[in-house]
Amino acid sequence: MNKNDLILVIDMQKVYLPGNAWACQNISTAEERISSLLDHVLSMREKEEKSAPEVMLTRFIAQADEDTEGVWTTYNEVNRAINEDPVMNEFIPSIAKYVESFPYYDKCRYSSFSNEFVRTAADRAMVHDGRIVLSGVVAECCVLSTFFEGTDLGYRFIYLTDACAGQNTEKEKAVMKAIEGLSPLHVEFMTTREYMEQA
Repeated sequence: MNKNDLILVIDMQKVYLPGNAWACQNISTAEERISSLLDHVLSMREKEEKSAPEVMLTRFIAQADEDTEGVWTTYNEVNRAINEDPVMNEFIPSIAKYVESFPYYDKCRYSSFSNEFVRTAADRAMVHDGRIVLSGVVAECCVLSTFFEGTDLGYRFIYLTDACAGQNTEKEKAVMKAIEGLSPLHVEFMTTREYMEQA
């Protein structure tokens, strides 16, 4: 764990819980691992350790109709009932408690770097030889989009294999297969525990 890293917790919202429209099969595992990671960072802060990395959370909130263009207009039409349900947009309870300690930012595109504040934090991490630590959902959508945009921007990544959830296990494996060719230069694969224990 590097003090200059940026830990991204991507879109851990209720719509991805079991039984909801965009349910992710392994979100409970990701939720547990993310909670343990954020608790670890908070513990480091309480001990006033200077090695605690920066943490940011994101939420996907659909863009207003008048601001959409291209396929995003169709996206709003197809997903209107889901996106206009405020409950579905909320963080899941176990993650919501962390917004008191870490900043969160809304985005209306898949990549977290579409938010200027997240992009600025990632640039800061890169300048200081830090890495972007990926966690959250959906592995094959917002997590993957964040990875590819960040790769083009020159960021180095840690992909937490047990803290990223897709719609199902097969898609999670497909994401890792798709990006493993960029390892280890652009991305390293670690479990949450391996990352926390890294010197």
